[in-house]
Amino acid sequence: MYARVIAFSDATEDKRDAAIEMIRGTVIPMLQTFDGFAGFIALYDTDGQSAKSIILWDSKESADAAEETLAERRKGVTSQGGITIESVDLCEARGVALAGARV
Repeated sequence: MYARVIAFSDATEDKRDAAIEMIRGTVIPMLQTFDGFAGFIALYDTDGQSAKSIILWDSKESADAAEETLAERRKGVTSQGGITIESVDLCEARGVALAGARV
């Protein structure tokens, strides 16, 4: 399994409700259309300024194929939400267990 880890800044508390709504209503349904999509995790730092998204993929090939489309879409979504992309990394996920998680 692989994880695309995206770090964001300017993810202030006043933007969180709208971001979570967009994640649930737009981002996750869109990700579910990609072959190999395995899960999504949204993380907010307690400092009130930063966030991370982790998109899980069943293979490196699935992650790479999806990224060709998702990189451009990510720019549009973050500009709408007023947050900034700080980094985008692909990591091998060697220890993953998901059981009935909900965003």
